[in-house]
Amino acid sequence: MGFNYAKEKRQFDLEWKQLQEKYADAGMPPSAIETMYSYDWEMFLSRRTYENHTQALPDTYLSGEMEGEQSTLFKRFSSLSVTFDEEDFPDRYAWINAIEDAFLSAKLSKLSEQDLKLLTLYAIEGYTQAEIALLLKRNQSVISRKINRLKIFLKK
Repeated sequence: MGFNYAKEKRQFDLEWKQLQEKYADAGMPPSAIETMYSYDWEMFLSRRTYENHTQALPDTYLSGEMEGEQSTLFKRFSSLSVTFDEEDFPDRYAWINAIEDAFLSAKLSKLSEQDLKLLTLYAIEGYTQAEIALLLKRNQSVISRKINRLKIFLKK
């Protein structure tokens, strides 16, 4: 949803009227109040600019599906999208063979089946730690520790 300037400006002005009264009652000089207002106004405008010029990437986009709804970023910058044939990945862990970094590939090949499953669920399939905990019938803190351990192992 876009930035509603009129609504946000009214809210900003209302909040600042209250703040101005509080600052004046606290004995703050008008010049200091004006400086704080100027700073907050610049932040307001900056946020507005940011929200008007950013667009969330869609969660997924499969070719042939919802083509009319494809993000304008993907339409404009085709390099943002990646296509692959599912036949290139005969099993769940075949993505490891697609890793070009020899060091990382060697590290991944040393992982246990359980660690590969966890890494695949988290990094490839995009499950959250809480969702993985439910799937594996484990506590979320256990999953978090295992993921952190995997990150440390892969960084070494």
